[in-house]
Amino acid sequence: MRQKDLDLILAWDDVIDESSYYEILGILEIADDAAIKDAYRGFARAFHPDVHPEVDGQVSRILRRIFQRGVEAYRTLSNPKLRADYDLALARGAVRLKDSVLPPQPGAAKSLEDLCNTMSAKLAARKADQLISSGQLADAKRELMMALHHEGSDNAELAERLDALDLLMFAKGE
Repeated sequence: MRQKDLDLILAWDDVIDESSYYEILGILEIADDAAIKDAYRGFARAFHPDVHPEVDGQVSRILRRIFQRGVEAYRTLSNPKLRADYDLALARGAVRLKDSVLPPQPGAAKSLEDLCNTMSAKLAARKADQLISSGQLADAKRELMMALHHEGSDNAELAERLDALDLLMFAKGE
């Protein structure tokens, strides 16, 4: 890892707890959805733990914490209701929303298969899960797209997971 990258990670470690979601993503409060998504992609390229496999345990823990806060920022600012709640909380001096306000993180509550309703979608989702576990992200994306197709393209949670996989692939340069 370059010293410049390590310095950036350590600098963020010092200020992440006092930073607003807008500061974490490096955007203005008037940013639109496209700017938020673009900023998150840049953030993911810099701080996703998979982008820095060579770091030791302590730096890896710091990276995970910074990245989790970035995911929290993205999930909040990309959801109009949560963003409105956050803007109100920020005006009152809070830099984070309470954990109970945020929806569960992708993967925390349900597996990809559990998100599906049709048997054919469940099979494709199960295959995608296996491919993700083995690091075959492009193949996993194809399977998730197939699962979404079998679901009739109206499964918002599955579409959200596909977006998350896209962001991860983008961050890794795939």
